[in-house]
Amino acid sequence: MTGKPAAITEPDLVAYVDDRLPSERRADVEAHLALNAEDAARVAAWQQQADDLRVHFDRDLNEPVPAEMAALFAQRPSMPGPLLRMAAVLALVLLGAGAGWYGRGVFAPVEIVAALPQEATRAHLVYSREVLHPVEVTAKEEQHLVAWLSKRLGTALKVPSLSGQGFGLVGGRLLPASSGNHAAAQFMYENRQGQRLTLYVRSGEGGGDTSFRFTGEGNAVAFYWVEDGFGYALTGETGREALLPAARAVYEQLTR
Repeated sequence: MTGKPAAITEPDLVAYVDDRLPSERRADVEAHLALNAEDAARVAAWQQQADDLRVHFDRDLNEPVPAEMAALFAQRPSMPGPLLRMAAVLALVLLGAGAGWYGRGVFAPVEIVAALPQEATRAHLVYSREVLHPVEVTAKEEQHLVAWLSKRLGTALKVPSLSGQGFGLVGGRLLPASSGNHAAAQFMYENRQGQRLTLYVRSGEGGGDTSFRFTGEGNAVAFYWVEDGFGYALTGETGREALLPAARAVYEQLTR
């Protein structure tokens, strides 16, 4: 006689995404997902994030995450399980040279990925797909968000408005960076169709100001520039022509 399957928990969903479930439990999860659209959407988002990260960090994702780094992210209970590993890997890759100082004696050396648009694009790919936790602080607390990130980056940040382009501010978060004080800010915007753009800001850009530049990496494209020692990158998956008006609006508001 077969009893009723145990309730599906978040660890079950995490193990499902990581392909770590025995066949019988996997079937239970698939039956649960067929009847629960919200959990199915979460799982689909995690799988998409994993696919995107695998394209860019295939070698890094196959390396074990140092226990100390995993523990740092595990202290944040609001972050879904699969994102813990992804965020830890992202932090290791983004920190690059910075990890050599911060992590001396703790973390193994990692390859440096220092370019501004690369860091911005990879952070965009991680968080723009997140369903439940796309930002740390929402737009409802914009004043607090700007004050917090300004203090961490050491400058008075401005949050450009993209309402004229049909995008509203979702919120923002603090990220690791390979330059300056090793902190970066990410502001996220969303339109009515659910398309998301992210503005990435980091300090410590050397070599003087740059012109308005464009780059593409996979489906994501970005316009970026350096102004007064700060690097800015607006990233989206909308294509170059669709992103350009928003990038111009951000550039004009930040360089007035």
